[in-house]
Amino acid sequence: DEDLRTFAQDGTLLAGHPPINGIDRIRFATGSLGHGFSLASGIALACRLLSENSRVFCLTSDGEWQEGSTWEALIFARHQRLDNLTVLVDDNGLQAFGSTAEVASMTPLETRISGFGVDVIAVDGHDLDAIRGALSNPQECFRIIIFRTIKGFRVSAMENRLESHYQSLTDEQYRAATEEAGLP
Repeated sequence: DEDLRTFAQDGTLLAGHPPINGIDRIRFATGSLGHGFSLASGIALACRLLSENSRVFCLTSDGEWQEGSTWEALIFARHQRLDNLTVLVDDNGLQAFGSTAEVASMTPLETRISGFGVDVIAVDGHDLDAIRGALSNPQECFRIIIFRTIKGFRVSAMENRLESHYQSLTDEQYRAATEEAGLP
């Protein structure tokens, strides 16, 4: 509980982009957008070369697809035929400093990605059945799943608000948010 109160403050373990020190299971800091996909591609290739039957998932944002290193990772993953890799994209149209359309529009993202010969599925990112279906669909090749989402979904103080990117909620805002979202 005390750690949660330090979210996004200097010296915290709960930075906006998690550091590798102090938190088990976080092997790489990916605060520089675009690096996660490259790292996941390397892990997927290593798993294949070591004959490990592992499936690697990488969560990216739509803002990351404005980074050149993301497209380089796409080219690499496609060329290596990394069928054990699934890249998830949170496509909510907002990033830290503006809308993705204002910063460097890449829409429609699935059209641009599929142009590289990659299997792309776009689903409602708020529909759990659609998400389950996309994730359980047999994968015979490298796949990218785009989740169409609304930033801060069902929380009026955060929904579609740029400032919610790094927003910490007060106790009162938290109670209101859980009530609006229908959470216990």
